[in-house]
Amino acid sequence: MSTNGQRPYHHGDLRRSLIQAGSKIIEERGLAGLSLREVARVAGVSHTAPYRHFQDKADLLAAIAQVGFEQLTEEAGKAARLNNNNPRKQFVAASVQYILFGVRNPRMAHLLFGGIINMRTAPRVLKQASWAAFQLVETIINNGKRAGIFIDRDTMALAVTTWSGIHGLAQLISGGYLSRLAATERQVETLGKMVCELLLTGILKPDEKNDHPSANMASIRSRLSTSI
Repeated sequence: MSTNGQRPYHHGDLRRSLIQAGSKIIEERGLAGLSLREVARVAGVSHTAPYRHFQDKADLLAAIAQVGFEQLTEEAGKAARLNNNNPRKQFVAASVQYILFGVRNPRMAHLLFGGIINMRTAPRVLKQASWAAFQLVETIINNGKRAGIFIDRDTMALAVTTWSGIHGLAQLISGGYLSRLAATERQVETLGKMVCELLLTGILKPDEKNDHPSANMASIRSRLSTSI
């Protein structure tokens, strides 16, 4: 039993507890509020305990970012798996979930994509976690190419192009630049679907575009205006 007011932890739980505490601090107070000592306090362990797993704050940030990327990939991947037999719906569903992740977790998204961590020199496991998020986009595009509905262009080029648009929208919403159009989560979803459907027209084969919902711009405007 702990006698110093700190919670006991079981072997193997400490690292996860510290990462969870760090993530909580970042979302509540931003990166400025994060330190190994503060993480230890929030986790309820001694101030030296974090050094069992992390050399310094940068090491802890890399671990938090890894978990963040894994969460992003899992949430977007789950949305895609719900539409396994329809690459169009996979693309839109996973993309909207990506946008929602950024809006729901703006400070975590800033850690992942804001240049806080130099990905060129990041630990291998972090690079792999970040790459998995991109590979999900590639997988969906390959599904569409195999189904004969996406254009036969280089997969990575299509993935980078579409991901850039999706990520840009998430950044604009999180930064408050589209507050009139995306003040609520429902509006974020509506706007996200509209933009993702428009991005989708850029990778659909010409004969598939006539059947795509975004071909009807009046319908898109109507859906957006009714959510405002």
